[in-house]
Amino acid sequence: MLLKSVHVQHFKHVLDSTEVAIQPDVTCLVGKNESGKTAFLEALRRLNPAQGNVDFNISRHYPAWLEKTHRRQGKDLELVQPIEATFELQDADKAAVSAVFGEGVLTSDEFTLSRKYDNGQLYTYKADEAKAVANLLADLDLPKSVTETTKSITTFTSLLSAA
Repeated sequence: MLLKSVHVQHFKHVLDSTEVAIQPDVTCLVGKNESGKTAFLEALRRLNPAQGNVDFNISRHYPAWLEKTHRRQGKDLELVQPIEATFELQDADKAAVSAVFGEGVLTSDEFTLSRKYDNGQLYTYKADEAKAVANLLADLDLPKSVTETTKSITTFTSLLSAA
């Protein structure tokens, strides 16, 4: 995967970095002192840390002057996503997905990973679920009567219900 862009918001004193494009060959982070360069990199490090114990913490990382206001407004700060990164899938990544779900399932070469203040991760990608279900059913050795019943199933939820 290649990192394409990063968006940091509500992390330390970075309220909204907007989407920052990451070039494939060279990227340089430039700005005045105290403009948020280190905070941006710290948020990026917390996206998927190689070393443990690098979590988001509202009391240490959420902008203090906004925390009380947002809590009073009823905002669930645990669900705020301080970091979101978009990646471009490479041929090996697409082949790995195809090996599990079959050909033609991915409909985009982009993949987005976000992390929330509760330290949960969100993965976003575009896929053809009906194609994935069809590929799964084609790989199973099912009796003809069951195969006829499953032809109209296009979601994994419907497949589970039918099972």
